[in-house]
Amino acid sequence: MAENVGFGKSQRRMADHNAVVVGISSAQEKKLRRLATYFRFLRIDLPLACDADGHVGGLYDLRPDSGEQNLRVTYVIDEAGLVSDFHHNELSAFSHWRWALRTLRAAG
Repeated sequence: MAENVGFGKSQRRMADHNAVVVGISSAQEKKLRRLATYFRFLRIDLPLACDADGHVGGLYDLRPDSGEQNLRVTYVIDEAGLVSDFHHNELSAFSHWRWALRTLRAAG
C-alpha cells in the first residue's frame, strides 16, 4: 500500500516528464475496486488496470517470485506507446516509484 501512496505523491514529478503512472495488477477485479475506492479516499490519482488472467505479465515472461499470485511490476511506456523498460520487484514496495522516477530522469 505504501508503494501506491509513493506513486500518488510523485505524480507531479512524473508529469514533469510527460509521464503517467498506471497500476497494472494481477489481483482480482473485486480487490482492485476496493483499492480504487481507498485511493479516492486518500486523493491518490493512480489509475488501475486488472491483469487477473496474467496476460500482460505473460507478455514479458513475468511470474511471481514469491508464492503469492500478485505481481509487482512497473512499466515505463514511451511516447509511441511502447514499453521501454520494466521493473519487477515483489519485496521492495518503494523501489517501484523510485525506479520509475530514475528511469524517466535518465530518459531525458
